Amino acid sequence: MPNAAMTYDDVYRHLYHQNTPTEVHYGQSESVILRPARGFVDGFDLTMQTQVGCPAGCLFCYVPAGRMLTPAAMRGEMGERWGFEVRRKIDAVGQFEAHLKRGDLAGKTIYWSGVTDPYAAPAGETRAIWEQLNAAATHLRPRRIIVQTRFRPDRDALLMHRYELSTLTLDEGPAVVISYSIGTDHDDLIRAWERATPLFDQRMKAIETLREAGLWVVPTLSPFGLWNNLAGTLRRFQQLNIPYLTYLFFKRETHSANTPAPFIRFLEQNHPLLLDRQWQQSQRRVLEAIYGEDRALFGKPAFASLAAPHQVDKEYLSLGLLETEHDLA
Repeated sequence: MPNAAMTYDDVYRHLYHQNTPTEVHYGQSESVILRPARGFVDGFDLTMQTQVGCPAGCLFCYVPAGRMLTPAAMRGEMGERWGFEVRRKIDAVGQFEAHLKRGDLAGKTIYWSGVTDPYAAPAGETRAIWEQLNAAATHLRPRRIIVQTRFRPDRDALLMHRYELSTLTLDEGPAVVISYSIGTDHDDLIRAWERATPLFDQRMKAIETLREAGLWVVPTLSPFGLWNNLAGTLRRFQQLNIPYLTYLFFKRETHSANTPAPFIRFLEQNHPLLLDRQWQQSQRRVLEAIYGEDRALFGKPAFASLAAPHQVDKEYLSLGLLETEHDLA
């Protein structure tokens, strides 16, 4: 595999022609934590972020490529500051409690979160949010909370489990959904492209812990990287009774959530296979051969399925194939 030994610092210098910042700068933000869902996340009612910026430092993250997704000061001129500027929202837990008690969240689907990984936040913060949810009256609770992460949400597995057991959703679906990003089993690529995220075995352990707690997990193979044993990983998901998964390849020149141009150029030079349409189609065939066409979902329809994962069926498949044919043509 070409350039497998590259470090994070190597790739960062390749992208931005400067050395990696020596530390993450933390500040404060007066922004609200909840906003109406729009754009790529318009299938949900609300999005939640308790901080601005993400210390994961993923060099492929789509956020710096979207000028409206985060302030210029958080991403830098070319995206070089993304991952090294974080602003924690003032009294995020208090804001959440106020929304909950006013009934603002009752019956809503909340996507947590579309820009900043929620489990890059301090453990005390996420724990406090789940404790408030568990203490809330049933009629004040959201219909569904979708957690999008590549960190370790299993630190709150018991609190999530308690909330799941005590929350009755009107559509009979799960109260908690964890969309878990796991794009490769190559630890060298994780180390080289993601500054501060868990390695493959740690992520698999997190998924196992969440499933043992009876929680609904949707593995998200995104962005789809190189795999040592894709088939083995898929079969492990099946052994954990994971009903379906989603996937997304590195994106360029699409309508939303594109991979930043510097990282696309890096892939073109060092890992062109990841951008090759025929290879992508071959990986799609592996996913569908093991999981089934209606349980390996692609693109925005797959993403939208998180709002009601128990209803995944042929309707999502037909929409997904339309987008697949467009994006992989």
